[in-house]
Amino acid sequence: MRTLLHAVIQNAIVTGAATLWPVALRIDAFVLRAAEVLPFEEVDVINIATGERFRTWIEPAPEGSGEVAVHTGARAPVRVGDTISIVAFATFHEGQTLAHRPRIVTLGANNQVVSVGEG
Repeated sequence: MRTLLHAVIQNAIVTGAATLWPVALRIDAFVLRAAEVLPFEEVDVINIATGERFRTWIEPAPEGSGEVAVHTGARAPVRVGDTISIVAFATFHEGQTLAHRPRIVTLGANNQVVSVGEG
């Protein structure tokens, strides 16, 4: 078994940030489908400006909303307007690794998908 990069959503602009429980990341459902990331999947969130990284799970936001809202616990490592990358990993059997290519989803204005590719 090997853990490989499954998907990256890059250039996401945070539209909401709050200190709420449970800790979660709400993302436009269309973006999640483009990245093949499932609701409740574990992801790492990286603040591009600071390099700060934290782990959380995904909640779907309404499709077409452009929402990228971070609900954190004790402190918010990101603020509204910050650019983040969302990184998902998956565990594969040895035979699955040869054909695997991670999904790379790039967002543009209003967190709309501008490109989907494979790494």
